[in-house]
Amino acid sequence: MSTADASSYTIPFTSNSSLKTGFHLYAALGGGSPHLFEVDTGSVGILVPRKVLGPSYQDFDPAQDIQFQYSSSGKVYSGQWVSLPVVLGVPVDWDGTGDYPTALVEVFAVDQPMQFDGGMLGIGFAIGGTADGGPLRNPLLRLNFQGTALSAGYIVRTTSIEVGLTSTNLAGFAFIGLERNAAGTDWAQPLGSLGLPGGILVKLPVLIDTGVGSMLLWLDVSDRPPSLAKYTQFPAGIAVSIAAPPVDGGAEPALQYSFVTGDASQPIAPAQVEWRNGHGINTGRSVLAGFDYLYDAVGGRIGFRALAANNDD
Repeated sequence: MSTADASSYTIPFTSNSSLKTGFHLYAALGGGSPHLFEVDTGSVGILVPRKVLGPSYQDFDPAQDIQFQYSSSGKVYSGQWVSLPVVLGVPVDWDGTGDYPTALVEVFAVDQPMQFDGGMLGIGFAIGGTADGGPLRNPLLRLNFQGTALSAGYIVRTTSIEVGLTSTNLAGFAFIGLERNAAGTDWAQPLGSLGLPGGILVKLPVLIDTGVGSMLLWLDVSDRPPSLAKYTQFPAGIAVSIAAPPVDGGAEPALQYSFVTGDASQPIAPAQVEWRNGHGINTGRSVLAGFDYLYDAVGGRIGFRALAANNDD
């Protein structure tokens, strides 16, 4: 389906969603009651307590449980992948009527810890590890609405998520083309650059992660500025810049912004910035204070639209 004749559907986030608390919506799974989910571009797959699924999914063998672990928080859950219908964007008191986008997809039904009552709607790509169920488990890439398949892509704003890409909603975005991952099963995260005091410029893969409020810099200790290497969390007053593609890569960055840690007057500044051992930039969700974010799974690209140029917001 071309974007010229494609359809889209906008799901508003709940009224208490924000850059500080995260972005949330309700969904009903397997005939169960509506449940609250956080929209997470830093994982792939729906994580849900088994108890909120419909009655057809309560009889299971605990011996078959596997693990799902998030890299940012380190939290581990035990459960099973279960195929069922997912209805997105329903009201909290939904009675089963009305038209809403629906996907038949595997979700991770959590059996342990038993007290878990949260929910994550993992819609990212190329996350890696057990928090990546793969493209076939991304509900936003398999949606139908009123008998029509929505194109496999979405736009995240601070107020809503729009599923399905059209010639109209693509307007104003600057794009970054993606390469396939080594296994050829998904798109890979794009390369960007991290700028720090002292002329430090490091090229790293960039992940836009709406599931965390902090910025996580996955970087080897030897590559960190000596003046900051002793800190796990950045102190206030550190100038940080992010660009993708990298500022010295020969192409105009589609994403480019900067902030000073601890400066509450800058909405795009994350709650905190911290080091992790590894190789990558996790922007956290504060980037949405300055840009709408787009993922096009068919065209293999991500896009950014500066809010100043967005006439819809």
